[in-house]
Amino acid sequence: MNPLPSFIRASAWDAANMAMRKAGRSKWSKTDYNHACSTQERLVKNLYGKPSDHNQPELCYIRFQIADQLERAGQFSHKSKLPEVYATIEAILDGGPA
Repeated sequence: MNPLPSFIRASAWDAANMAMRKAGRSKWSKTDYNHACSTQERLVKNLYGKPSDHNQPELCYIRFQIADQLERAGQFSHKSKLPEVYATIEAILDGGPA
């Protein structure tokens, strides 16, 4: 999976919509919303977290926010090479040139 922030959000919404339909509802309940949130949180941690983040778990969310800005600026798309995207994110975190 290409970890575009827009794909992660869409996956979370899809998971909540499936839960809603499975429960026979036509509108989201609080449970569906919570399911969307937990799905997005899990994906963000899995795709933007690193094992070395154990002392700073918030770094996966910071990386996700950077990726979101890169995507909105057109610098991160489904055609992007992930090692380059991750390297850009880490360079930004390190305060170096992006």
